[in-house]
Amino acid sequence: MSKEQKFKEEINLLLNNVSDTCHEFALKIDRDFYVFQTPIIYNPDLLIIGINPGGDKSYTKAREEKCYKKRPANDLGYNDNTLTTKPAWEIEAKLRGSDTLRNRLGRVFNTENNLNILDQSVMMNMIYFNSQKAHEIFSLPSEIIGYCLNTTQKFVEVINPKNILFLTSNDWSLSKCGVKGIKSLGNNIKEGKLNNRTVYAIPHYGYYSAYSHINSEMMGKKLADILTL
Repeated sequence: MSKEQKFKEEINLLLNNVSDTCHEFALKIDRDFYVFQTPIIYNPDLLIIGINPGGDKSYTKAREEKCYKKRPANDLGYNDNTLTTKPAWEIEAKLRGSDTLRNRLGRVFNTENNLNILDQSVMMNMIYFNSQKAHEIFSLPSEIIGYCLNTTQKFVEVINPKNILFLTSNDWSLSKCGVKGIKSLGNNIKEGKLNNRTVYAIPHYGYYSAYSHINSEMMGKKLADILTL
């Protein structure tokens, strides 16, 4: 079996497990769920991890809209890289979608900062169920949180990214996600350990002042110096 075949097989096993397990959880809490905001590739330059999906759509409504009884494994992410591309369904529905995400990250990850890597990056959620605010998700049953945290760490090992970046500057949220030894590196960047991997963290893209043009440039150039590329 080639490395590519092994990767696809392991990813599909994990996605099917999430589809089955989170379906059962979602029937109890009636929150929609998904994992990835980009296609899944092996050994990307960067794996960006958000705490969880935003929004408040119920699982009941999501299933009604898509006419399925269970969210399938092939519907746990996007075919388009939403870090750089506005998907057709957003355009057709005249939705803002991930416009703010693209705008803010584009100020950091670009050629001028020697950090033009978003096309070779993957983005996922640490916890798969939605909430209006990230901290609200930690009120979910410990069984659900534990499952998502453990499964995300399995995804990390299978994807084997060159670098990992969390989208939160909140030490409490990082600690809840299993990050230890958190310290500030300056320029709105933090460092810590997730198992045996060094990880970095920057503010969520909704934190406007952190993404001013000058702060974004400083953050981007600092990341270019410390990431393994």
